[in-house]
Amino acid sequence: MREPVSYICERTAEYTIVPELVRHLKSKHSYVTPIYPWMTRELSRFSRELPGAGGFKILGLYARRPKIRAGLDNSIYIKINREIVIASKVARDFGIPMIAGCPLARNLIELGCCDRFLWVDLHSVYPSDADSLVVVDNFSWDKTSEEAFLNSDLAQVMQDAESVMREVNLNILAEAIKAIGLAVQGIDYHPYYFKVGYKPVYFLIADF
Repeated sequence: MREPVSYICERTAEYTIVPELVRHLKSKHSYVTPIYPWMTRELSRFSRELPGAGGFKILGLYARRPKIRAGLDNSIYIKINREIVIASKVARDFGIPMIAGCPLARNLIELGCCDRFLWVDLHSVYPSDADSLVVVDNFSWDKTSEEAFLNSDLAQVMQDAESVMREVNLNILAEAIKAIGLAVQGIDYHPYYFKVGYKPVYFLIADF
């Protein structure tokens, strides 16, 4: 049987997921800034010395790509890789919770008007659940014990995440990213362009 494959990269998935998460966060918080941090830009010494480089909380988001088996069924397959589960546990120790999100779209046209998503509180994913495919049939799924970490209700996923967030700054974010890099060394995934593992979008959240 043909294995499910994705028709997009993580960055393309982010273009759909990030606005949805920003809308949710802005309904509760005054300032929400999504960033894709580089050590030489957002986390440079210059950036860290600017006003607004601290006094916020941070949420991390890993975009998941919908996988399909074209022409064989209408299902969407979602994979939660072991690397991001490990990363979430490391980041949580710094007061930075991590979630994942996947748009429920089966092609590029559906992606452009997608308004259905599945979300994951990565802290709730057991190591035994990682690297397995979850099947979403016709935009619905039975919440079995193996799939209990999936949730279509973003507000519910955010409840646990918000309870973990603590006030941090860019220095702490830089430390967290370095710790994640050390924790996931040796896990085989190296996208051609970045030459590193999966990279989340981070959301700086503040209420001044």
